[in-house]
Amino acid sequence: MSEAIDATAQEVIRGALRAWGILDISAFLKAGDRAGSVDIHDGCGQVVASIRRDISPIGQVWHVGLVNRRERVFPSVVTALRYLRGHLCPEREAGRVLFGQGESR
Repeated sequence: MSEAIDATAQEVIRGALRAWGILDISAFLKAGDRAGSVDIHDGCGQVVASIRRDISPIGQVWHVGLVNRRERVFPSVVTALRYLRGHLCPEREAGRVLFGQGESR
């Protein structure tokens, strides 16, 4: 059962692309041929990746398809975006956040 990618999910994807500085998102995020998918286009109008969200027996899953690669399935949007970043802008390293116990006063 496919569920359309809602406006919030689209904003998450747009924000990631904007933060990576790789695409002019307003021109390159378009609804895909399949219900619930978003295609990411390059400057020449060619599809470079697609993202869709489905509901599975274990909950929500994200499918990321890249040109000339098989589609991968991820249990969260975070891991899906990490995979997408690794292919669309491999020169950008993944950031890590460490939380430490604060000082008590």
